[in-house]
Amino acid sequence: MALNRRDILKFPFLAMAATTIDAKNERDRKKPYSPIPLLQKLEKPLMPPITKPRIVIVGGGFGGLTVAKKLKIAYPDAEVIVLDKREIFMTGPMFNLMLGGIDRVRLDTIIHNRTIPAAKYGYRLIVTEVIDIDRRFKHVYTTKGIVDYTFLVLSPGIAYDYEKQFPHWDSEKITLARTISPAGLIPGEEFLTLLHNLHLVKEGNIIVTVPMGKYRCPPAPYERACMFANYIRKHRLKAKVIVIDSYSEPVSKTPAFKEAFHEVYPDIIEYYGDSIVTDVDYDNKVIHFDYWGPGSGDDGTSMKKSFSLLNLIPNNKANPVIEMANIKTLAWGSAVLKAPTYQSVTDEDIYVVGDCVGYSVFPESGQMANSMGTICAKHIALRLQNRKFDPTKDMPGNICISMIQSEPDRAISESHAITYKNGKWEVEGYIPFDKSTKQYRSPLIAQTLFDWYDGIMEDILG
Repeated sequence: MALNRRDILKFPFLAMAATTIDAKNERDRKKPYSPIPLLQKLEKPLMPPITKPRIVIVGGGFGGLTVAKKLKIAYPDAEVIVLDKREIFMTGPMFNLMLGGIDRVRLDTIIHNRTIPAAKYGYRLIVTEVIDIDRRFKHVYTTKGIVDYTFLVLSPGIAYDYEKQFPHWDSEKITLARTISPAGLIPGEEFLTLLHNLHLVKEGNIIVTVPMGKYRCPPAPYERACMFANYIRKHRLKAKVIVIDSYSEPVSKTPAFKEAFHEVYPDIIEYYGDSIVTDVDYDNKVIHFDYWGPGSGDDGTSMKKSFSLLNLIPNNKANPVIEMANIKTLAWGSAVLKAPTYQSVTDEDIYVVGDCVGYSVFPESGQMANSMGTICAKHIALRLQNRKFDPTKDMPGNICISMIQSEPDRAISESHAITYKNGKWEVEGYIPFDKSTKQYRSPLIAQTLFDWYDGIMEDILG
């Protein structure tokens, strides 16, 4: 029997397979090993010639900064250079709590200065943008000049793929979407824009969309919906939160988020699963979507909702830096690696950590990037010492905590244990449930969230 659109939406793995495990979608790009013409004016070295092992890290986030610090500790003689567009390190995991009006989280909670740990541990931070990579000559081309490397670590994060999700949109409308309805998954100006837009809301609908396929941090949109609802309740606004989800139900921490929607915010959150956003009318502040959930026909139902605030989360793709390296990737741009290491199958002198790793079982999270960065740094340090490293004995782990409500604070969590056996990855997830209260949410997990954040910031920056 043929599957219709409704059937496909009921089985997320059918839609995600093309971007994760289907080998047919892997691409081994064959572009020439030469810089783009624009770089002719930048044919100047930014650094002196290499005199000792030089590890260049592209991206100063959870993964990149972890590699930098722990590599300098494990192998002090290495020259470690971090390339990033900003001196400031803005973290994503606690941003949703700012949207929720959680008193313990302020802007200075999520903003950190990268130059302080760089000076403390002896690695160098260069504020610049990477514009091409030449593997043959081991050159990284930046807006300030060329940086040569012995080993290259890529941890650039993700980018948005509006073009794939909305092929009928022109560049002007995509720019409008980025400005008026920022996704808020990449730390920076869009965080501030989304926060500012929220504070302007007095009434109406706050809409959060969830795309089909890959996007950074699967629970993020659902936690954000709860935090928007918490903000509405805290400030007694005449507003609602509408979740337009491509999946039939929350794709992460499923029973825990369903509990939150149904028990904590039944009067505030409206959830539309099995829905695909088709267009946004920014002039009239209306979003259009096709709905295949309960009550719709086989061909779905065309719906529209007005909004006071729109958090439009598009499909994600790997940061273009991965493509610049001309290494083998999956369809959405993530790097194909030599399991279970973080080395590219194309070039063993290139490592990839963080959200651009092409292992389908690895959750996209700050904790995961930090865990991968720790192992990657150990692998490089041992390699520099000509010592063997058994990667199967060092596996990354993940814990992800999502705030649900305040006064009192309550949160939910999920942990992932990852193993590599007989040439295969295995992941086991666990969502705590309090049998005494018969709830997933608890104040203890909320406190654990703050403790976790303090701990991981100390691990990366302290």
